[in-house]
Formats: sequence, C-alpha cells, structure tokens
Amino acid sequence: MRKGLPNNTRHPERSGAQRNTIKGSRGATGERVCEPSAKFVRIPRLRFAPLGITALLALLACLTSAGNAFAIAGIDAPPAPSAPRETKFAEPQETTLANGLRVILAERHQLPLLAATVVIRHGAEADRKDRAGTASMAGDLLTKGTETMSAPEIATAIESLGGSIDSGAGWDQTAAGVVVMSNKAPTALKILADVVLHPAFQQEEIDRLKHQRLDGLRVALQQPGSVARFVTERVLFGDSEYGHASSGTLESIQAIQRADIVQLYQANYRPQDAAFLLAGDITLAQAKSFAQELFGSWKSAPAWPNEKEKAPATSWKPETLVVDMPDAGQAAVVLGKPTIQRDSPDYYTALVANAALGNGFVSRLNREVRIKRGLSYGAGSSIDARRDGGAFRASAQTKNESAAEVATLMAAELKKLVTNPVQGEELKSRAAVLTGGYARSLETNQGFIAQLADLAIYNLPLDTLDKFIPSINAVKTDKVTAFAKKDLAAAASTVVVGKASAFLDALKKNSPQTRVIEQKNLDLNRADLVKPK
Repeated sequence: MRKGLPNNTRHPERSGAQRNTIKGSRGATGERVCEPSAKFVRIPRLRFAPLGITALLALLACLTSAGNAFAIAGIDAPPAPSAPRETKFAEPQETTLANGLRVILAERHQLPLLAATVVIRHGAEADRKDRAGTASMAGDLLTKGTETMSAPEIATAIESLGGSIDSGAGWDQTAAGVVVMSNKAPTALKILADVVLHPAFQQEEIDRLKHQRLDGLRVALQQPGSVARFVTERVLFGDSEYGHASSGTLESIQAIQRADIVQLYQANYRPQDAAFLLAGDITLAQAKSFAQELFGSWKSAPAWPNEKEKAPATSWKPETLVVDMPDAGQAAVVLGKPTIQRDSPDYYTALVANAALGNGFVSRLNREVRIKRGLSYGAGSSIDARRDGGAFRASAQTKNESAAEVATLMAAELKKLVTNPVQGEELKSRAAVLTGGYARSLETNQGFIAQLADLAIYNLPLDTLDKFIPSINAVKTDKVTAFAKKDLAAAASTVVVGKASAFLDALKKNSPQTRVIEQKNLDLNRADLVKPK
C-alpha cells in the first residue's frame, strides 16, 4: 500500500565527547601533536608549511599510536548471533458489524497513539478496460473533499489534532487512514469515516488531479525505467485485470469523467468488502463503539458489476521486446514473468528466493551487475504477489551499449538459483534481511496496521502475523531450489527500453525473434503495445 498504509539510514553527528578526543603538545606548525584517547582518534589536519624533524617524528608517532589504538580497541569479527527467540506480537481481536464490515483491533498501550485505516478489497484491478487509473484517482480523491468538508478543511482539521490523514489505491486494495494521539480519536475517526462514506468527488479536485497525473505521465514516458515498468505489465498480463497501468495512461486519464469515478466508488466501496483496522492505545470495547457509531449505517450493496467485465487471464509466453527511444541516455532492462498468488503455500519460499536474488546490496544480481562489473548503479528483483496472480521482475539500468550484456547476466543469475543453490550463510543472511525488516515494520502502529490490512485484503488468518518470522526461518535450501526451478529459472520475458541502435544487434544474438517498437508507436492502452495504423 502506498503512502505508509500497505511499495534508509543516516549517520548521526558525533557527540561533543567524541569530537574532543585529541590532546597533546603542539608541533612546529602550531598544530596539536595528537595523543589518542581510548576509543577515538583524530588525525591532525596538516597545514602547508615546512615541518621540522621534531614535528615529523611526533607526527609519525601519533599515526603509529593511532593504528595501535584501533587495533586494540577494534573487533576483528562480528559477535556470533544469539539464539533465535520466539516472537509474539500484539494479538489482533476481531468482530463483525451486521452490515458485514470487519473490525480488527491490535491493542498497543505503550504510547498514547492510534492508527486507524479503512481498507477496501478492490483497487486498480477494478478499472474498466478503457479507463485505466480510475480506481487510483478515486483513492486519491477520498481526502480531497466530502459533502460537508473541503480538502483544505479536512487538512486543517487533522493538523489541528496533531495528526495526519492519507488515502490511495493499489492493486487489489484502496485505503484511507489517520494517525493521531489516542485522546483525539473521536474527532479524527469521524473525519476518517466522512472521507470514506461521503466523498464529494468535486469537479475542481478531479481536474486538478488529472492535470497532476498528466504532467507526471509526460515526464515518466520520457524515462526508460518508467516506460519499462509500464510495458512489462502489458507483456505479463496482456488485457487481463493486471495488464494496464494502475496509475493510468495519457489517453485514459484524459477520458476519465466524474461519472466514471462515482460509478467505480458505488460498485466497489461496500462494507462486506471492507475492514476497519485500529492499532494503538484503544480497547476492544472502544473500537466496537466507534465502528458501530461511524460505520453501522453503511449499507451493503449487490455484487459489483465490474466482475462481469473482467477479461480472462492472458496466456503468457516469454518474449523479448525492445522499445526504441533514440534520445535515451541509458537503457532500462527488465526480466519478468507471472508468478504466485498472495495465498500460495510457496509465498515464504518465494520471498527467500527473491531476497537471495535481488533484495539488497549483497544480493546476487547486484553483486554480479554492479559490484563485479560496474555496469549499473544497482540491480534488484521483486515478487509482487496479488489476489489473482503475481508478477516477478528483475531490473537494472545501464549504458545503452551494455544493455544486452546486462540482460544476459540477469538471465544467467536466474538459472544459477538452481545450479548454485542458496545455502549456508547466504540462506541465513537473506532470511535475516526479511525477518528483520518485518519486525521493524511492526514497531509503529501505522506499520502494524499495514500488515493487518494485507491479511484482511487477501482473507488470510490474522494469526499469520506471528507466523511470518518462523515461516521464513523454516525455508530450506531444497525448497528455494525447487521454487526457483519451477517459477524463476525458466525463460522470462525480456523488456529493454533505450537507444536500440546501441544494443539491438547484440541482443538479437541470443534472442533473434526480438520485437522492436518505436517510441512514437508505443500504445500502453493495447495488449500488443502498438498503435493501430
């Protein structure tokens, strides 16, 4: 989910104690000749002035002692990890209103804070074929005015409470949420209910959002990386529900009218397809009271009509596709293929396999493409598991001249997951990346809500919250290898966007059937991606 619903580190300044660790006599230049403290050493700043023999000897002694200080105080190897401990997070509690709305609560009374979200189990997959971006626009517009409050009034009201509010849509879900002090909950939750139940979808706000979307798309369509992402969705899913650009295209955004947004809202925002999630300093009795007061009158609706419009899943076949952007300064390379659904029993194995392949600086793709060969600032991969099927992507950006080489290297790394299994320390470290990131995501109430929302969206048991870490740690080498052989190592679709004249001949040596689309002929609204003649 985007905007913090359910998609880096700074070095702190040294303290005064750390900064003032050098003392001693002054040398010939007037600069202090250092004497290291027990922990920290600062090498003196040299001035461009002649040094006498005494000062030089003193400086050499300083440097020698500095090295010794580091050698004595330093640690040659990291300490061994402690024994794994059983994890237990706040246990979610659940009730259901008469209209079908799920109410899910995680009591966390350590801090007087509350995060609350209403999540709808429909998102961009509900877009009409010729109206890509409608669900995304509807999600953004929720907080841009209701029947009784304008967008500035909503923002001002939430800010006066010291809180924040946001909304948006992705694949399979739309959400609106607030974060606020728990003693401000009554007012904040009333505003949240208002934006979900009574959005105004004012024409002024629609026009403003359309202008913003169109400006963003015009910029994105000149960037190889963005174009490659749009194209890959079509290559993997064709005309099916996940094939279009979730944020829309230039043509679809211009075509969307207020009536389209209202129709999608009325068809998909239903209590039986929604959940009201709360995490923080609140009791179950309070949560039930808020839910009944704010959402009890929300009426159920018949099955949404877009269900009948869903296109059947496209039969995917791997292909190599080039989008020729003659003025591109670099090329974007993406290898992709359809993969597992979110509720697949292979979900945890898939996460570990992907972590080894392309999650983090020391992952296999980044080591091979960036660290060893310097062909890109970074290479990685992802698995986006959705309700009706997922997408695997491995991607990198590189010089136009090295695009074919990078594509070959990435394809080789997919195969190596089988021939060079993930095991030993690599397996442990990749699992640790996943479990550590998961645990950190649950440190805040907002992060906790995001994980609960994911379970609610895909109708997964709430006790899955505690099963993530042990399930990741239980993944063994044979499972990763089997998953890689079945889902990753076989041929993938290759999408390369850039200056084709610089890499096309090299690319065709391995992929002689490569299809080339000129930038001016690219049509993201069509499954074949080519404008009709």
